[in-house]
Formats: sequence, structure tokens, C-alpha cells
Amino acid sequence: MKVTGAVLVAAGLSSRMEAFKPMLPFGDSTVSRHIVNMLRDMGIDPVVVVIGHRGDELQQHLSFTGVRFIKNERYQETEMFDSVRLGVEAISGECQRMMILPMDLPAIMPDTIRQQLMIDAPIIRTVCHGKPGHPIMVWSQVARQLCAYKGDGGLRKAIEESRITVTDVEVDDEGIYRDLDTRQQYQELLDWNYQRGQGYPIRPQIQIRLTASEPFYGPGVQNLLSWIAKTGSLQEACFHMDLSYSKGRKMIKQLEQQLGAPVVQRWTGGNGGGGSVLTEKGKNLMEAYENLVASVQDFTDQAYQKYMGKGF
Repeated sequence: MKVTGAVLVAAGLSSRMEAFKPMLPFGDSTVSRHIVNMLRDMGIDPVVVVIGHRGDELQQHLSFTGVRFIKNERYQETEMFDSVRLGVEAISGECQRMMILPMDLPAIMPDTIRQQLMIDAPIIRTVCHGKPGHPIMVWSQVARQLCAYKGDGGLRKAIEESRITVTDVEVDDEGIYRDLDTRQQYQELLDWNYQRGQGYPIRPQIQIRLTASEPFYGPGVQNLLSWIAKTGSLQEACFHMDLSYSKGRKMIKQLEQQLGAPVVQRWTGGNGGGGSVLTEKGKNLMEAYENLVASVQDFTDQAYQKYMGKGF
């Protein structure tokens, strides 16, 4: 029987984050690959990932890592503890103890895991500056006992009602509780991780320019049209972009010459003092360009993960 396995929970849908957390950039790869690679490098095996929302995509993303997958078919109507139960059931007969870890805590340091591995106790919890966090390490027979809990208080309540002594290990690692519930928390985590010397995540950045007889459309012109649509004024749009009015007019003129059609309709005088609005051609151009950039970025991200996502 193997010594230590891990249950990684990645089944839920995060509506507040508005992004698929396991695939967000982190370190030299993504949140999910970073966590899995760290555990595998430390000899933790087996590792089971409980999937649900966008499960097929995540399974493909982690296909080369050697982890197993269990799908929570009812992830939309169940709680995280239900996913934990599935993971525990899958590997409890193969290892003496296991780590239980949500897949949104990528900043946990390897030394934190090592400190847990050095302790032999039924339930081990990490604590930093008095604040508890993850992973939770439990003996396999204890994990099965906890999963028999029928209440609605989750893993925390299951541990409390079990009356099994919890061994706290004090670590100097805020990563044990810095998760990714919102975009703000994600950015704060990246900034904090950088400040402690771990670097920002690496990802490819693309820039697309449209060319006819010469380059005429790119991020700058797209931004200018966007501000015109918001403000109803070319002059105000230029002000928001810290751009001279003459430069803004020149950009629009060049664009219309290359397209052979107007993208901005302008008028002067009147009660409102004049203004500018996008033509249908201008609106359609903005939408098409935005979709093109998103599609190319998505393809580029996939290519990056294929060729460089394993680290270098």
C-alpha cells in the first residue's frame, strides 16, 4: 500500500470568479498543473482530481500528468464535500493517508507539504498566523469515517463532530488560505506571490493588426472606437486616451480610407454642440476584431500549454 495520496477538488462552478479557476495562469503554467506537478514531484501518489464543470477540458489539460479523474455528475446541485467523498472513495484503499485540497490554492509552498508529511497523526491541519488552511491530511480510515457524516456542515463540521484530535502544524505560508474566489483575489494572489519572490505567471501575449496597403487597425484604433461609442464624441475619446484631437482624426481618416467606407458619423453645431457615433460598419468591425483576438488568444494559449506548459 502506498503511503500518501491526494484528493484535489475541481468540480464546482465559480460564478463570482467568472473564469475557470483550474486553467488560470499561475507560475510557469496554470493553477491545476502547478498543484499537480508539485504533488507528483514530492512523490505523492495516487492523485485523484474530482471534476465536474468543464471536466472534459480539465481532463485533457492534465492528461499527461498521470493523475486520475472522478466526475461528480451532480456537481451543480451538490456541495464540495460530496466531491471530497467521491475522491476519498476512489483511493482510500490504496494509501495509508491522503491530502484533501481544493484546486484553487496554488500558492501553497512545497515546504508546507513537507512539514505535514513529517507528522503522523489522524488529522493534520496547517495554520499560519493563527489562521487555519489547507491541505488537510488524514489517515485513510479516518477519511472514510468523516465521509460518513450526514450533516450539511461540510468537511469542517464532519471533523468537529468526529471528536478526533486535530493536530495543527504552524507554517509560515499564507498560501494555505489565499484562494481565488474573485478576480480581485486572483490579482492580489499574483501580486503577493511576486512580492515573495515566486514571479508572475507566464503566458503568451498577442497583438493583431489588420493591414491593407499599410497597417490600419489594431488595439489603439479599437480603443478609440470604443471610447467614441461610450462618449459620443471624438474629442472626448481622444481626451480619455491622452491623444491629441488631430491624431485621433488622422487615425479615423486612415481607417476609413483603407476600408473604403465610413466608420464614424460626425456632426457639428446644434443644441448639443455636435458629436460622433459609430456607423454600423464601425460597430461590426469592432465586434469582429474583438472575436478574432479572443479566438487567436485562445489558440495561442493552447499552443503555449502544449509546448511550454510543462515548464522549462
